[in-house]
Amino acid sequence: MTENPEIMIIHMVEGATDEQTERVIDRIVSDYGLQCQTMVGAGSIVIGVKGMAGIIDEGRVTELPGVDRVIRITEKYKDASRNFHHEDTIVDVNGTLVGGGSLTIFGGPCAIETEEQAVESAVMSRDAGVDILRAFVDKSRTSPYDYRGLEIARGLDIVKAMKAATGLPVVCELIDLRHLEAFLEAGIDVIQIGARSAQYSPLLEELSRIRTPVVLKHGFGNDLNEWLCAAAYIMSGLDRAGNHTGAGNPNVILCYRGIRSFESETRFAADISMIPLVRSKSHLPLIADPSHSSGDRSLVERVSYGFVAAGANGLEFDIHCNPEEALCDGRQAVREEAGRIVTHARQIHALLAGNGVDSGVAAAAAVSK
Repeated sequence: MTENPEIMIIHMVEGATDEQTERVIDRIVSDYGLQCQTMVGAGSIVIGVKGMAGIIDEGRVTELPGVDRVIRITEKYKDASRNFHHEDTIVDVNGTLVGGGSLTIFGGPCAIETEEQAVESAVMSRDAGVDILRAFVDKSRTSPYDYRGLEIARGLDIVKAMKAATGLPVVCELIDLRHLEAFLEAGIDVIQIGARSAQYSPLLEELSRIRTPVVLKHGFGNDLNEWLCAAAYIMSGLDRAGNHTGAGNPNVILCYRGIRSFESETRFAADISMIPLVRSKSHLPLIADPSHSSGDRSLVERVSYGFVAAGANGLEFDIHCNPEEALCDGRQAVREEAGRIVTHARQIHALLAGNGVDSGVAAAAAVSK
């Protein structure tokens, strides 16, 4: 059995100089052949050591001028960990910010069926106040016999029409690696990894080599550690042999949707306490999906408010112009009520701002105690 690699985090004293920081990095690189990543926060500098940091003689580091303290952690998901990066990560999606103090709404049809349906649903979503438009050309369904979307090229043409009609950035689920280049050429703004693909390592590895933002859904059989490990792997730039193939993709957004349980009245069991827990464990933006967790449009509104009150950085839910005729998940899609959900969600977010660990500053204080 292979032990988890130990990770080292070096906190420099407040006011440490660039020369002192570089001397620490030079010692780690020259003496141990490891890579370092530097993060500058509010008045402090933190150096993260990548690789098998267990080989480092801690005394050789603490003796250097400017070093405040050294912390060793054994979390596998270092790149996604709040211990490694105290302040909230904010992902910029072509000018729309996800994370930090923002509440970002992702919404639109669960699947593209026709151009008319897709564009009408897109305009309805924009008018409801959605920030980023769902535009899924390919679907991984409960049964492969269910509707899975149009032919990819045709679907991407319709995505372009949706963007043109609304002016909104789009998020699109990627299932097949063979379609990645086509997605990028079509100008997809955010790539989503669905629950069924959340631990598919070849897909995660390929996404670590680009800079396009990625929404990583919570797999319905994943625990917290597995989910954050998948996120960290996208950020790491590592290949299957553990070699660095690039800088990694830092633009990862987590999306919680609940897990499969014995309860049959809701689609998935969503544990509301996971929202503040994940926010305290990870610096990555966290949105939540009330449509797939509840599976019932009559529940989506209240579940949305619960997620926001618990500290989610945003929501992602299904909006369809004609849910009763939808070919995919019409039962959980909302219509006119989408605007009310967005408005009230923003009010709840504003009301509770500053309460709990909902900012990088608050989280940093909590971690340093």
